[in-house]
Amino acid sequence: MNGAALGILFAFSFVLLESVQFVYFGGLFQHVDSFLIGFLVFGTTVVVFVSWTAIFKPEQLKIALSMRGQLLAVNLGAVVTFTAYLLSVQLLEPAITYTISGGTMPIAAYVFYKIGMREGEPMRNRFEAAGNFLIFVAIIFLAFITVGGMSGFVRGDTGVAILGVLLAIIDGVFFTLILVYSQRLSKAGVGPTAVLGIRLPLYVLVTGVAATAGFNSVGPVSTSDLVLYTVIGLLLSVPPLYLLQKAVATVSTLTLSAITAIGPLVIFLLQIVEGRVDYKTVTLIGLSFYTAGAIFSAYGAVRASTSQS
Repeated sequence: MNGAALGILFAFSFVLLESVQFVYFGGLFQHVDSFLIGFLVFGTTVVVFVSWTAIFKPEQLKIALSMRGQLLAVNLGAVVTFTAYLLSVQLLEPAITYTISGGTMPIAAYVFYKIGMREGEPMRNRFEAAGNFLIFVAIIFLAFITVGGMSGFVRGDTGVAILGVLLAIIDGVFFTLILVYSQRLSKAGVGPTAVLGIRLPLYVLVTGVAATAGFNSVGPVSTSDLVLYTVIGLLLSVPPLYLLQKAVATVSTLTLSAITAIGPLVIFLLQIVEGRVDYKTVTLIGLSFYTAGAIFSAYGAVRASTSQS
């Protein structure tokens, strides 16, 4: 299997695991402080991955520390994107949060190209162009039904719905930036394990302060439950992030963004199984438009990626 095909496999595996994560966290954060869970899960991730790198690949830490601008950028991006994600997924239907966020990514990658960022890319064929246009239409449609109170779940009034939609868009934009700066670190010789650990310390600090201040507190939680939630959170968060970082090292930002955009249907099906979110045909219609666009876009991206390998 060549590098491009392996990267595509990593990307699809990431989408599957992240879909489970979205549905699980969407339910969990209705009664547990998302910042506390973020601090415990990603704090553990930083300690484990940075320690492993320091012991077995210390030269990679030296490279990363020498690239202060990229290191700061990826940490700031992580603060914004993970905070936006953790808040949006508890305010909206998880499939809608994921769809708006994931769909924003290939569009953001194209915008980055238009403004001259070297990791951005143009639409490389008509399949990508048509697919991303459909994705854009689906995002507008899903935002409209969410704000209009027609989706399966909103944790509050119209203002909450608007906030959730904006947070999902912010998540997508800044996650794409994380991919850009992670690629730069990867090309400089910093491996996936190191990148995964060094891009989170600032986020861990912010979530620790927010949890201590009770910014998103929803009531007391027993220590045994916190341990259980942390373990499950690690199992649902670390493998997808690792797979994503492996994919980042082998495929382009636009290819990865397009493949990442096909997860909403999986999340929608998981929502039905979970039973917390009401089934809404109008949501399924929006996701169907989105899925059609994602298939066109992913097909065009895969064709472009494999033809260049």
